[in-house]
Amino acid sequence: MVISDFLYERKMMVVKMKAMNLILLVMFLLTGCASMTTAEIDSKRSELDLMAKTTIDRLVKQDAELQKQIDESLGYAVANMKVTKVPIVGAGGGEGVYVNKETGKRTYFTVSRFDIGGGWGVRSYKVLMLLETPESLGRLQSSIWKFQAGVEASAGTAAAESSSGAMNEGYTVHVLSDGGASATATARVIRLKVNSELTDD
Repeated sequence: MVISDFLYERKMMVVKMKAMNLILLVMFLLTGCASMTTAEIDSKRSELDLMAKTTIDRLVKQDAELQKQIDESLGYAVANMKVTKVPIVGAGGGEGVYVNKETGKRTYFTVSRFDIGGGWGVRSYKVLMLLETPESLGRLQSSIWKFQAGVEASAGTAAAESSSGAMNEGYTVHVLSDGGASATATARVIRLKVNSELTDD
C-alpha cells in the first residue's frame, strides 16, 4: 500500500509539472515582445479580419437568426482560441478583433485563459461575442480579468458552452469548434488585452 501511495504521488507530481510547463509556454507565447514590420502588421490585421468574417459567415449559415442579433448589437468581438486541458489545470490563449459598430474602429487583442478543475482534451475553436450594452463595451475595452464558472464540451464541428449568468449580462457568446475534443467542468479566468502594436490609436 505504501509503495502504491508513493507511485500515485509521483505520478501526480509529473502531471502537475507538465501542466505548469504548458502554462509557462502559453504565457511566453502570449507575451512575446518582438517588433513587427509594417508589412507584418498589415498581414496580421488582414488575417484576423478574414478569420472574423469567415467565423461570422459560418455561424450565420448555421443559424440565420444570428444575423439579426449582429445587426442589433453595439459591437462584436471574434477570437481564435486554443485550449489544452489536463487533469487539475489547463491553459490556452488566442487572438482576435473587436469592432465598435458606432465608430467603425477595430481593436485587435490577445486572450489568455487559465483553468482549474476536472477535465481533459485539446480544443481549437472560434468565439463570437455580441456586445449589447455600453457597459459590456467598456468591460471589453478595459482589458480586465474576468472570472467564469462553467461547463463546456466540444467534439467535431459542434460546440456548446454554458457559463454563469452573471458574467453574461450585456453580451452573448457563440462558439464554433474547429475540431479536437474536450470535456471539462472547470472554473476559469479569462483576460483580454489590447494588442497595441496592431491597433491604431
